[in-house]
Amino acid sequence: PPAGRPEPTPPARPPHTHYVRQEPVPAAPTASPWGGRQAMLRSPRGLATALSWLFGLYIGFKCLAVALHSGFGGEIDGWKRDDWALWVDVDRLIADAATLVTVDLLFFAGIYAVLLTWFWRVRGNAEVFAPGEHRYTQGMAVGGWFIPVAGWIIPGKIAYDTWYASLRDRDRGRPGERGWQTNRRWEGRVLLGWWWASTIVFHLALTVLFFLPGVLEGAIEPDGIYFDRMLATNRWAIFLNLLCIPSAALSIAVVHRLTELQEARAVRR
Repeated sequence: PPAGRPEPTPPARPPHTHYVRQEPVPAAPTASPWGGRQAMLRSPRGLATALSWLFGLYIGFKCLAVALHSGFGGEIDGWKRDDWALWVDVDRLIADAATLVTVDLLFFAGIYAVLLTWFWRVRGNAEVFAPGEHRYTQGMAVGGWFIPVAGWIIPGKIAYDTWYASLRDRDRGRPGERGWQTNRRWEGRVLLGWWWASTIVFHLALTVLFFLPGVLEGAIEPDGIYFDRMLATNRWAIFLNLLCIPSAALSIAVVHRLTELQEARAVRR
C-alpha cells in the first residue's frame, strides 16, 4: 500500500453462539425463606401459635371438667347415703354434665379446624423439602382424618413422613433411604410415636364421653333412681377427661417442634 495510508482493519468474526453457554440470571435473594422462588413454602408459625394457645385452654377446660365431675360425685354420693333425691336436683346435674360435653364438642371442633389447616400446610412444605418421599398426597393430610378406622393410621403415617422430610440432611438416612422403613433412630421418632398413640386414646375417650350424659339419664327409671350407676358413670367421666390431657400436652410439643424444624430447613434451602 502507499506510504502513510492506514491498513484496513478486518471485520470481527461473529462469535460461535452455538458454543456459548447461556447461564441463567440468578434471582435476587429474598428476605424471607417463605416467599420468592420458594412460593410453595408457607410458614406454619401463626397456626402453631394459635394451636398452642387452644390446646393450653383445652387442658385448663379438662381440669375444670374433672373438678366439676368430682363435685357431681360428692353430690350423688350424698343422695345414695340418704337414699333420696329431689328430681329437680337430678335433672340439674344431668343438664350440667350435658353442658360440659357440649362445650367439649365446641372446643374439639375449633381445635381440629386449626389443627387440620396446620397439618395440611406442614405437609405441603414437606413436599418441597423432599419431593416424592411421601406415601400419601397433601389432600390426605385433611381427608385422611375422616376415613373410618383408617383415620387412626393414615394421619400418623403422614406425620412421620412430614417430620422426616423436615429434618436436616445430616439427620436423615442415606440417599433414598426412608426413615419409616428402617430402625434408624432419627430425631423426634419417639415423640411422634407417643403423640400418635395418645391421639388414638384421645379420640376413643372423647367418643365415650359424648354418650355419658345419656347413660346418666338412663339411670333414672320409673321404679327409682340407680345411684350406683350414676356414681360409676361419673367416675368414668373423670377418668376419660384425665386421659385427654396427655394428648393435648403432647400435641403442643409436636406442633412446636415440627414448626421449628420446618423454619430451620426453609432457611437452609
